[in-house]
Amino acid sequence: MSLAEVITEPPFSNRQIHRSLRIDTLREIVDELVKQGHAVWSGPKGAKDTCLIYWRKPDVWASMIQQWASDHGLCNTVLTLYELANGDDTVGQEFHGLDPATLRRSLEVLQTQGKAQLFVGTSEDDVGVKIF
Repeated sequence: MSLAEVITEPPFSNRQIHRSLRIDTLREIVDELVKQGHAVWSGPKGAKDTCLIYWRKPDVWASMIQQWASDHGLCNTVLTLYELANGDDTVGQEFHGLDPATLRRSLEVLQTQGKAQLFVGTSEDDVGVKIF
């Protein structure tokens, strides 16, 4: 989310009483969310203008995805990120429709834990994963 865009909207601004949160205060709030693992700054390095706030932390999504792959016999099978987020096999799963950035971070958690391997094709959009 762009801080400059949301600072003028509820709950950060109340037009009825003509009050708004200052943008530096919003940055402090997001900094705290980042420290707790509930958000990441998503703009250029060092810039604190845009962020991604997680509904669930990436490690929670990672566990759900790994459990789903295990339950469906898909461990050691290469899956595309598109298949995981939008495929027919994931309809009804809580991670179905998950935004690509959160999905990627969740799979990176699995990779860091040694529970998955990410494969990047010819572009950043061409990514597959093998879950162990």
